[in-house]
Amino acid sequence: MSKQANPTVIGGFVLGALTLVVIAILVFGGGALFRERVPMVTYFPGSVQGLSVGAGVQFEGVTVGRVTGIELSFSPDTGIFSVPVTYEVWPDSVRVLGAESDDSPAQILQRLVKERGLHARLESVSFVTGQYMIALQLVPGRPPRLIKDPEDVVEVPSIEATRDRMSEMLENLRLDDLVNEASLTLASVRQLIGSGEMLRLIETLNATLDEARILFGDLDREVQPLARRMDSTLEDFSAMARAVQAGVVPVTENIETVTEELALLVRRVDEQVVPLSGATLTALGEVEGAMRSLGSLTGDASGTRVRLDRFLVEASAAARSLRDLADYLERHPDALLRGKR
Repeated sequence: MSKQANPTVIGGFVLGALTLVVIAILVFGGGALFRERVPMVTYFPGSVQGLSVGAGVQFEGVTVGRVTGIELSFSPDTGIFSVPVTYEVWPDSVRVLGAESDDSPAQILQRLVKERGLHARLESVSFVTGQYMIALQLVPGRPPRLIKDPEDVVEVPSIEATRDRMSEMLENLRLDDLVNEASLTLASVRQLIGSGEMLRLIETLNATLDEARILFGDLDREVQPLARRMDSTLEDFSAMARAVQAGVVPVTENIETVTEELALLVRRVDEQVVPLSGATLTALGEVEGAMRSLGSLTGDASGTRVRLDRFLVEASAAARSLRDLADYLERHPDALLRGKR
């Protein structure tokens, strides 16, 4: 008869297994179960094919969160389908520098949306697998267009993905018109070739090339004589320049010589003016002395006085003339050489 299993032992094994599972989750999950999360949502207008739950959320190439849910919404009033994608952002994956703010991570994200233009876009992870992720980026100057702006979740406006823009461009591209225009162009080319115009055009082009070749040959033959004539002309100009230079140097030397002689003459005249002025002043002093001597004779007979008066008048005139001469010589010292003008 077999022995009945002990329930206490079985319970101990179960508790130990659960403990090992919790420890493994904490170790290999890096504490993801207890990290802080900020719920966010973005309403994508186009297709989200390739995006799956668990896909990464990146900002500037750094993973800061993951996708938690993908839904499909329809508004009967507008008849518009939208795809709300919910995801979470981990604040502890971003290191904040500087002074800490009193705002919560959700409030900081809402301010980034309204003030800095935070948007979400679908970007391809791999062209081979076709997987997509959500990329957050700042678009300054672009006003946010929020659909619901819920209070418990941070809504981030979306930017059209690259594949959606390419799809729209391809849809707007009228391929039928392009094919028709290409067919008409080919038909016109075929008609041009079959009409013989192309052959005549080629013949005309060949004739033009032959004439150009002849013209180039003529120019080539004329280049060497022209170069020789230019060399001769340049030599003539060089000879003329040398002759002009040879004539200019003596003239310059003569000008310098004349300038030196004029300077010497001016110095000599200056040296002669000072003694002449001194002699003139001495003569004036003697004339004044003679006049004082004559003045002492005014007490004699009336005839002598009359003659003395006449003499004094003439002496005064002579004194004024000498004084005028002295003043003129001081103002015009070169008058002794050139004479009065």
